[in-house]
Amino acid sequence: MADQRIEVLARRRAEMMSVISAAALEQFSQHGLRGTSTQAIADRAGISKQQLHYYIESKDALYESLLRQTMQHWRQIGLNAEDGELEPAQAIARLVRRKLEFTFDHPQISRLFSYEVMSGGVVIRKILAEVNGGVTAATQIIRGWVTHGKIEAIEPIFLLFHIWALTQHYADYEPQVRFFMALPADMPLDRERISAEVTRFIIRGMGLRLPEHATGLISAGPTSHPTS
Repeated sequence: MADQRIEVLARRRAEMMSVISAAALEQFSQHGLRGTSTQAIADRAGISKQQLHYYIESKDALYESLLRQTMQHWRQIGLNAEDGELEPAQAIARLVRRKLEFTFDHPQISRLFSYEVMSGGVVIRKILAEVNGGVTAATQIIRGWVTHGKIEAIEPIFLLFHIWALTQHYADYEPQVRFFMALPADMPLDRERISAEVTRFIIRGMGLRLPEHATGLISAGPTSHPTS
């Protein structure tokens, strides 16, 4: 009975932390760390401020935790060893699609990161240093393509910068995208059109061609989704 009670309590805590994390993500992505109060998070989560502090160490710790989760999600959907076994056009097409799909499904995560960086990136710097291995591995894959003449000479980190910027644009600047595409708020963005355009733009910039009929190159492949 004791074990069962512990299991129930653990499940309830996990469920409440999921609610709190969702509420915090919404507030932080809109107002940043300094512009968000614990009262606002508690209100959004539907609990009292006292209850909130029972579950979290502090607002700053919750914010850092969400940023760490963000970086882990992006590391999982980034350019990996499996992609390195593919031809560059296919690997990059899959990467772009994964990143865009994640952006479309979880725009607040992208906005949280962007808000942190534009605020000076004080919290994210330590986290970036801890997850830098994934970016290093990705640049090595790209550098290998250059060395073997598979793509035009390009600085790997610049290529990654371009991909990150283009794919996150549709979350960070969604109001602008909707205005110039004349899309009302209740109409979803055309994922297929955006994915195809971004993919072609990047691959052509690498000195490669993506045949119009090669839809298989733009398939998403395995994706990763937030667990909290």
